[in-house]
Amino acid sequence: MKSLMSFTVDRRRLIAGLALAPLAGVLTTACNVTSRAARANQGPLYSALFVDVEPVRAKGINGYADKIARYQKQGLAEAYQGALAPGKGLPTLTAEIHSISFGGEMESFPIMMGQSGSAFPQHVYVTDWLEGFAVIKKGGQEIKRVKILAAHRTEGRRQWSMADDEQRLIELTRYFAEQLRGDLGD
Repeated sequence: MKSLMSFTVDRRRLIAGLALAPLAGVLTTACNVTSRAARANQGPLYSALFVDVEPVRAKGINGYADKIARYQKQGLAEAYQGALAPGKGLPTLTAEIHSISFGGEMESFPIMMGQSGSAFPQHVYVTDWLEGFAVIKKGGQEIKRVKILAAHRTEGRRQWSMADDEQRLIELTRYFAEQLRGDLGD
C-alpha cells in the first residue's frame, strides 16, 4: 500500500511540475532580458575578445575547430555587445575551448492517462556540451581563469539529422558565450 501511495504522490508532483514549467520559462526569460538590459548600462569591461581553439584542435578536428572558433567569436560578440572599448587599457577576455560533444537523440516517453492515450506529446531532444575556460588577462598576465561547462538542450518533435549539425553548433556556441558571461558575473 505504501508503494502505491508514493507512486500517486510522485505522479501528482510530476503533473504539478509540468503545470508550473511554463511559468518557470516566463520567469527565466524575464530575468535574462532584465540582466541583458542591466549589462548594456555597465559600460566597457574588456579591450578585446579572443577565442582559443588550439586545445580542441589538438584532438584532431582541425577543420571543425575553425568552425567552432568562427561561431564562438560571433557568440561572444553578441554576448558582450557594448562591453568592449579597444585601446582603453582594459583587460582582455579569451574563451578557451577544450572539448565539444554532440549528444545523441533521446525520446521522452508520453505519460498515459487512463485509456484516452497520451496527455503529453512525445518529444525528441539532444543535449550538446562545450567545455573550456574564460581567461582574463591584463598586461599579458593572467588575472582570472574560470572553468565553463555549457550543456545546451535542443527539443523538437522530429528525428535529428546531420543537416542540423551546423545550427546546433551555432546555438551551442551562443549558449556557451552567455554561460561564460554569466559565470564571470559580467
